[in-house]
Amino acid sequence: MQQPFAALLEVLEHVSDVYQRLGTQDLWWRGQPEAGLMLVPKVFRSYPDGTEFNLIANFDRQAPLRYANWPQEESHKLLLMQHFGLPTRLLDWTMGVLTALYFAVSEERENKDATLWALNPQELNRRQTGYPHVYSHEMKEVRELIDLAFMRPSERPQIDDRVLAMSGPELDLRMLVQWAMFTIHATGRPVQQLPDHQTFVAEITIPCKDRQPLRQALLIAGFSHARLFPDLQSLATDLRHTYERLKKQFPSR
Repeated sequence: MQQPFAALLEVLEHVSDVYQRLGTQDLWWRGQPEAGLMLVPKVFRSYPDGTEFNLIANFDRQAPLRYANWPQEESHKLLLMQHFGLPTRLLDWTMGVLTALYFAVSEERENKDATLWALNPQELNRRQTGYPHVYSHEMKEVRELIDLAFMRPSERPQIDDRVLAMSGPELDLRMLVQWAMFTIHATGRPVQQLPDHQTFVAEITIPCKDRQPLRQALLIAGFSHARLFPDLQSLATDLRHTYERLKKQFPSR
């Protein structure tokens, strides 16, 4: 039992250093399953121009029959689209460092280092626009970027490469349990390439040898897929994995 918690304690030591370096206790966190990946929203990674509008239009057309409380407000729609896996111009963050660590190591890529990213959202916004707080989804600066997502590429105004840290309403139970926060991006420019990025973002590399011990430590600490994705399918998956794990530990029972 010592190895899982030794790996977790090592990560938490790095986390403590990052809190000191970025100068705030109000950091956001993001786990990525491989080191070296850019902090770029999914829709800008490998999708051609125009894909975003088509994806959003089709999702919005088909969602109401599948989601009883499908909203009318565009910002609410975009947040739900992102949270259910549609490629958008939002990038997921969480206020919980162990939640982010779960997403960093949950996939069984045992030969790949993972990454834990920390973000000072107030400093990001201050550097981008001069506003030293987290934007609400209702504020004008965020609304301008949300509007871009619902426009055809030919209709979009010229805009700079800004990235803004924003909060949104907890529209789904997943958002609540995952402590969801977001950055919204005008273009595909990575956060690591923004001016003065070292003042608001920091990286912790998770060695590949620690992936399995960290998964075990997080499971003991109560971080499982079913807890972070509280629906019936995840519950069934979690129970099946628990049964399979116990069957390996106690094959004669």
